[in-house]
Amino acid sequence: MLRIPKAALVASLLLAALPAPAIQPYQPDPATEATRRMPARSFHDDALDVTPSLGLDAVRDAVLQARLAGFTQRHGTAWELRWDTRGDRPNVVQGSGVPLIPGRGNTLSPAAFGLAPDAVPDREQVAREGRRFIDETAELLGARGLDLRLDEARSSAFGDGSPRWFLEYAQYHDGVRVEGAFVYLRIAHGNIVQFGAERIGEVALDATPTLTRDAAFAAAWRELGFPADTRLAETVEAGTLAIHPRLPAGEQPGMAFSGARGSGYAHLLAWRYVFRLEGDGATWQVLVDAHDGHVVEARDLTVYADATVTGGIYPNTNTDPEIVVPFPFTAVTNNGAKVTDSEGVYDYTGGTATSTLNGRYFRMSDACGSISLSNTSTGNLDFGSGFGTDCTTPGSGGAGNTHASRSGFYHLTRINEKARSILPDNSWLRTTVTANMNISQTCNASWNGSSLNFFKSGGGCSNTGEIAAVFLHEWGHGLDSNTGGAANEYGSGEAVGDTFAFLETRDSCIGPNFRPGRVCLGCTTCTGVRDVNDFSLLGSRTLATPANVTASSGINCGAYVGLTGVACPYVASNGAPYRGPMGYEGHCESYIASSANWDLAHMLIDAHGEEKGWRQMDQIWYASLTPSKSAYRVESGGQCNTAATVNGCGATNWYTVFVAADDDDGNLANGTPNACRIWDAFNAHGIACGTRPACSASAADFALAVPAAAQAVCAGTPATYPVEVIAEGGFNQPVTLAATGLPAAASASFAPNPVSPGTTSTLTIATGTATPPGSHAITVNGTAAGSPGHNVAVALTVSAPLSAPPVLQTPADGANGVATPVAFTWSAVPGATSYAIEVATDPSFDTSVANASGLVATTWTTSALSGGTTYYWRVRATNACGTDALSSASRFTTTSLVCRDLSLPIPDEGQVSDDMTISGTRLLQRLNLHIKTTHSYVGDLTYTLSHGGHDVVVIHRPGVPASTWGCDGQDIDAILDDLSTEPAENMCNATPPAIAGVLRPNQSLDLAFGGQSIGGTWTLTVADNASGDTGVLTHWCISPAFIPDYTVGGMVGGLTGTGLALQLNGGTALRIEGNGSFVFSERISTGGAYAVTIATQPVDPEQACTVASGSGTIGTTDVTDVVVTCRTDVTDRLFADDFEARP
Repeated sequence: MLRIPKAALVASLLLAALPAPAIQPYQPDPATEATRRMPARSFHDDALDVTPSLGLDAVRDAVLQARLAGFTQRHGTAWELRWDTRGDRPNVVQGSGVPLIPGRGNTLSPAAFGLAPDAVPDREQVAREGRRFIDETAELLGARGLDLRLDEARSSAFGDGSPRWFLEYAQYHDGVRVEGAFVYLRIAHGNIVQFGAERIGEVALDATPTLTRDAAFAAAWRELGFPADTRLAETVEAGTLAIHPRLPAGEQPGMAFSGARGSGYAHLLAWRYVFRLEGDGATWQVLVDAHDGHVVEARDLTVYADATVTGGIYPNTNTDPEIVVPFPFTAVTNNGAKVTDSEGVYDYTGGTATSTLNGRYFRMSDACGSISLSNTSTGNLDFGSGFGTDCTTPGSGGAGNTHASRSGFYHLTRINEKARSILPDNSWLRTTVTANMNISQTCNASWNGSSLNFFKSGGGCSNTGEIAAVFLHEWGHGLDSNTGGAANEYGSGEAVGDTFAFLETRDSCIGPNFRPGRVCLGCTTCTGVRDVNDFSLLGSRTLATPANVTASSGINCGAYVGLTGVACPYVASNGAPYRGPMGYEGHCESYIASSANWDLAHMLIDAHGEEKGWRQMDQIWYASLTPSKSAYRVESGGQCNTAATVNGCGATNWYTVFVAADDDDGNLANGTPNACRIWDAFNAHGIACGTRPACSASAADFALAVPAAAQAVCAGTPATYPVEVIAEGGFNQPVTLAATGLPAAASASFAPNPVSPGTTSTLTIATGTATPPGSHAITVNGTAAGSPGHNVAVALTVSAPLSAPPVLQTPADGANGVATPVAFTWSAVPGATSYAIEVATDPSFDTSVANASGLVATTWTTSALSGGTTYYWRVRATNACGTDALSSASRFTTTSLVCRDLSLPIPDEGQVSDDMTISGTRLLQRLNLHIKTTHSYVGDLTYTLSHGGHDVVVIHRPGVPASTWGCDGQDIDAILDDLSTEPAENMCNATPPAIAGVLRPNQSLDLAFGGQSIGGTWTLTVADNASGDTGVLTHWCISPAFIPDYTVGGMVGGLTGTGLALQLNGGTALRIEGNGSFVFSERISTGGAYAVTIATQPVDPEQACTVASGSGTIGTTDVTDVVVTCRTDVTDRLFADDFEARP
């Protein structure tokens, strides 16, 4: 059975969606390729690439018009219909708008919805009204009898005052989700302007799997054919059951559907697993048919390519001179845990200030070494700048204070904060992501579903952690996969990454100096991986379009030949189908969509001016992330065909979603402010839809923006926000500002007010001691003559001085046998905004072994602790008041239980071994062994545990010689314990597991290993002694009990000098700083001798210290009665020298 750590289940949420692709095509590295763990062949079922078929002329089809009649009678005829004949349902219905909730596009009364005049409906209210609309329109949508459930991850609001809502209702069948099948509603200013059904079809299959989760994985593992010694390092997703739409038998992707209406979607029931392998950086997703156990798809999810604190960073690439910038949202330890603001400023309160270049959103982990910079005078922390690459540092801040760590932290934090201001409800943007820098590989970078990874220089490539576009590209993959999921193909994901990059750098060259001195394939001057300008309307190369996809003067995707020896359908050298919608190599085909976005950005700049144009592109792009999937679709003609019909008409294609995201009045029938430009850009690249829509007239107006929209203060102190009033279309009327939603005992003022468009006002929110603590959403409203008015949200977090420290919960004080990794929990402290935890091996916390700061949750897990060791821990709470509360310390001892979860195939008539290396020196008293195995005939098996020159056979063909062939049952789940009275050899249950419970091993574990050190390598060997059956070793644990050991300590009195140090048994000196208790960190087993001596006597003043009760034999408790007494009696010492006795 697969056993998944709780943390891994959480991680699986990040990987549930398919990934975006890589920054450049996968390039095998001869030095590392030999160690790659690859399936025996490529696994990809092309039938899963099914998309809606929109070839039907809905206007001339009498049957469709009859289905549409009821809708048009209620809502008018100004609607465009795109019909999916596969599902016999509308894929896109868009037009003049159906009022759903109160908004600028209709006259619905807020009071009718139970809302105050200025209130905004929440998601629950909007979703409820949306469901009502679906029920009313069920005949048109074909929704009667369907199990539709709101997909909260893909349903979100966008824009100031939430004027746009994108809702999706996922299809379920017999309680199992149908992947990628949903009904959607897109709402602008209160009106539904787009709706339809995506891949919805009648599901006829049985949703009860024939194979269990474990049986399906075992079958898949055999079929995948990884090398024989391959082992699981981590199981991220242990098996999720889902139904997947697919093409009917005999169809090929990209071909027009010609079957009966509504019969175009077949379905497959499959288990999905996500895992990583030992010695390989890949993250594999495997789909397994839940009825016959065959592998449907295997793909590598790894995405290749993501006072004042200041430091030097590369603004664009590593050929630029470094510039010194403030580091925003950086964690600082200074009399508690603090975080800098968006300008790198924090409240320094004297003493030592330290930063490890971790922050609110990103945690930098540099392979060159650790990062730590301290200041004890001004609190200013300057991480410095300089020359060089890879592990070169400015000479301070630690070996990990590299160009890559500094540049990465800055660029990643900046784009994350920008995205938060546009997508405030996205939970991933509020998490802390690890960025691994200076990895000892070259020429790529990756987002692997949970972390960003950047490589050193070498192989003709720069350090990818020193190039801004590479950061932005990989971060884009992360956001793409956490806004409801990326497209099922890779071309669109690559275009997503490149679009994020050029929106920030405003440079069409993606990753300049990626390959120094080498121009990218087909590019004019760019030394990065791609140049989206070269193949755009502004470039000199042949335009990137589906018809030109293989043109030698264009993007020339025919030049990318994959593992199969052909360019299309493309299969990468790692066996994955890394391709775009047309079937060509994904990075190359991505040019079609990314260059269309580049053209659109410049059309918006031409129409609105430089800054407003980029801002408009940002708004359209970020708003479209959740509902959009593939940038375009192959309507007919099939993949790998430059004459195929390709367009952006699908409900989740970029063109269709962009138009809805741009709407400003709840009516698509009259166009949108930029509809004509969106069409022009996408039509030029062959991926628009239909005829050119109108660009509705854009009246002169203003907009509001708050660059630093989130502030935290202590009650009684003010918070300030810069409010930018932006002029659009020459708008020049004064704008009056006001704030609503203020908490009690708080007031707001603006200076100046009114404000001239094109200038900035400062909002000051004054709080009082009675202002309630917590987070408060405040709305800044702007009104002016000739404008409908606008608003923008700001966030205020108010803190009060903390009244109590955290209470430590688990591990409990004095707990023994605590399993590793250790999960710490503590009570929440009212008003605390973050916590810092410290773990040490001594009660005075002189030897800290693990710590973390800036924690928001009241739990933290670490795998950095050794087994069989005593630790001490404490937690500090902090908030904006600068106060902190430190808990008392608790003590616990980690368990003897050390486990490995794996999936190690046991070959027929062969054997396999698995090693477990344990650190520590404690002596074993006794030992238990836990084994889990799936096997079809356990009587074939022998298990041997080896350590320290001893080999112990714990199970040896159970049932032999009682029967000729042994136990014929299936599976083992047993604990081998010398104290059990039930021999493992006699066990044979009729139902699995055949060998189960607490059993006595074949040979004694305690006699072999008692008295040995726990440290070193332990090896479990499994041998299959007969033919005809195979299995998998899935789990084994060592559970040692140690010979008891105890600490030695006592009291010091009379100490006035400095420098006193004590020794235990001649070991490491323990420095004593003052009177009071002391405890040595060393532990001594029962029966061992102990002796406490003075290592150095104190000085200033000189003193003589003596030890009483300082030696003896350890019993069954800690020694606490050692007494150290210090005296400052110089006369006594002189007399002892016989000084005054001399004449």
